Amino acid sequence: MKMVKVKNFPNRAFAEQSQQSLEAEGIPSMLQSPDVGILGAGSSSSLPQGVNLYVEETHAGKALRC
Repeated sequence: MKMVKVKNFPNRAFAEQSQQSLEAEGIPSMLQSPDVGILGAGSSSSLPQGVNLYVEETHAGKALRC
């Protein structure tokens, strides 16, 4: 299964909030960022590269509507 990036967030807290919303809709996802979570879950510190949210390609359209 191919994963595609659907959004880039300024920090992990926003990315995790969106990830939880997707999971509530039954859409599995994963986060990728250079911080590797070292700032702790729910960190509101902005990251220069941001945090990318990925979903399976087959769920991308639905994920963008959520």
